[in-house]
Amino acid sequence: MKNCEKISDYINNDNLDLEKIINDYSTYINTIINNMSKNILNNEDKEEIASEVFFSLWKNKDRLEIDKFLSPYIAGITKNIVRNYLRKIKINLDISNYENSLYSYDDVNFFENNIEDISKIERKLETMKEIDKKIFLAFYYSSKSIKDIAREQKLSEFSVKQRLYRIRKKLKEVK
Repeated sequence: MKNCEKISDYINNDNLDLEKIINDYSTYINTIINNMSKNILNNEDKEEIASEVFFSLWKNKDRLEIDKFLSPYIAGITKNIVRNYLRKIKINLDISNYENSLYSYDDVNFFENNIEDISKIERKLETMKEIDKKIFLAFYYSSKSIKDIAREQKLSEFSVKQRLYRIRKKLKEVK
């Protein structure tokens, strides 16, 4: 995934360049799928979900604000589709891992009402310590568990939880 790409970077001749998005974001989408499904899904299921993500993005292309970043759209759509897919196959996720999720929405319509809040959050994140940004992005954008984040960042789970609490508190002040 390219870092901080705006939707306008994927517009070619007034059309959304879906092929370029697929090339740039497939790994990112697969990471989210793997983190949310805890490797319960087989490769066919994962491919189907990824295809649905790109189809949903293409279907809603006229609703996208081209001056905004693409990764929040991609993350939101992916999380929603994975949740719905897992519900269909009746796998119960440990809700405690997701109860504090930043994005809770059904489709791209979420962004129409909350785009300003997302921009404020992105600006506030830029002022935070690098470790806090990594933790925030891993938890909310990549759907990694607190345990995985703690292991990757060489921190205790308690420390990760505390940092997430403080980050959320700072972000609430922004609104």
